[in-house]
Amino acid sequence: MVNALLALTLAPSLVSASPFGWANWGNWGGGGAWDWWKPRLTPEAYQKELTLNGLLTHSRALAKFAALNGDNRAFGTKGYNESADYVEWIAKNSGLDVYRQTVIYPASSIFSNSLVVEETNITNLTTFQYSAGTPPEGVTAPLVLIPQLGCTAADYAAVSPAGKIAFVKRGNCTFIEKAQLAKAADVAGVVIFNNLPGGPVASRIDSNYSANPPTLSLALESAEPIVARLNVSEPEEVVATLQISVLNEQRPGDNVIAQTKWGDQEKVVFVGAHLDSVPAGPGINDDGSGTGTLAELVKQISRFRSAKNAVRFAWWSTEEVGLVGSKYYVEHLSQEERAKILVYINLDMTASPNYIIGIHDGDNSTGTNDAPSPAGGLALEVLFQNHYDSKGLPHTAYAFTSGSDYRGFLDAGIPAGGVATGAGGLKTAYEAELFGGEEGVAYDECYHRLCDDIDNLAHDAYVWNAHAVADVIAQLANDASPIEEEQALAARGISRMAKREPGQEDYVSYLGHVCNQPHDEL
Repeated sequence: MVNALLALTLAPSLVSASPFGWANWGNWGGGGAWDWWKPRLTPEAYQKELTLNGLLTHSRALAKFAALNGDNRAFGTKGYNESADYVEWIAKNSGLDVYRQTVIYPASSIFSNSLVVEETNITNLTTFQYSAGTPPEGVTAPLVLIPQLGCTAADYAAVSPAGKIAFVKRGNCTFIEKAQLAKAADVAGVVIFNNLPGGPVASRIDSNYSANPPTLSLALESAEPIVARLNVSEPEEVVATLQISVLNEQRPGDNVIAQTKWGDQEKVVFVGAHLDSVPAGPGINDDGSGTGTLAELVKQISRFRSAKNAVRFAWWSTEEVGLVGSKYYVEHLSQEERAKILVYINLDMTASPNYIIGIHDGDNSTGTNDAPSPAGGLALEVLFQNHYDSKGLPHTAYAFTSGSDYRGFLDAGIPAGGVATGAGGLKTAYEAELFGGEEGVAYDECYHRLCDDIDNLAHDAYVWNAHAVADVIAQLANDASPIEEEQALAARGISRMAKREPGQEDYVSYLGHVCNQPHDEL
């Protein structure tokens, strides 16, 4: 990652009192021979303990941290740090071994922005993370429409944009590339407008923020009247004032990692979710739903006696700026430590309002993965499929991309999987028939927006997916042979790719969730 200063801090568990002034819930967990009197960790029992009320308790806590801190929980902010303290406290009071790992990375605090076009205040806009700021009064200059999609230097050279505010349409190349090309053309500022309805895109440009121009993101509906004036053979001069107040700086954000004291510490079932939101909103679905599920899984696992294999939980920092926290964690594991991880289960957006149930394609049977598919992934995929089938719930395949924290594990040869309910992608007709909901509408219309709040959760999907993960954790904590047998066969050169009858091929959902630099959203 560009300009990333990374540091590792391993802090032992020091206190079990609540950092929030609430009554201490007591130590729920522990492990060892003394817990013989607790019930066995079975899939049925574990699922029974995960309730909607329990999940929403964590969602409400995250919403409170966001509301008190500028309506977001982006890494390096007080909202993020309070979220990290919260999950750490839960894990400690559940009797798990807990430590925090600090990652230092560039961050943005956006204080204000505006775009005024000939005395008309333009609404429905946001500022790209890592944008440069402007003087307090803004920059005033003519607008210039960049031809094509602003993805080549020739697009800019064709209209001589130096000293002007470039108007650039979204598409074909990344926001980073558009901003870099505009900067090279010596523009005064950039406005990247959406090519789809539904508001401005909240995303980021280059984390090397000193190389960026002032850059706004604008909704299509707000851009169209301006584009109509500029997109004529002999346009009249249209003058605008672009203003951005932002602070870019290096900030810390902690991964929080917890592991059961019980179980074989050489064989670890690993579950993770990212803890940070984007600066544009509180992130109660993205990824407060994964975070809340993990918190409740941790709390409830303490009610059971020791199982055969250890279970590790992680809340990742800096996912929204390029999967930085999880990649840093994996990269700093020795090969011996990596070998202890049986499987990694990722939870990223498990309660989208217009949901599907997407199971990661562990064996690349769809041929759509753009990441490795290590042996053991098929067995994990099948466990999730069997769970939903047993509940009479439909599901689709979801390709591995560079879109979430599973990527670092896959690249390290660790089998991974998990479930997701969709981000900014549009629900297809087939998916609407399968799951209900609205065709042609985003799985989560509040993805990376201010409205990703406590009301932006599908309660049924939230519970269903929490139960699915509890089922799989309980099975693998007691018996990892499905994973190990697939790996043993792979070592002998025998593939266990799923065999399906004609007409039963996986349908692949495209969830519209990409968070890995440099493969930023287009």
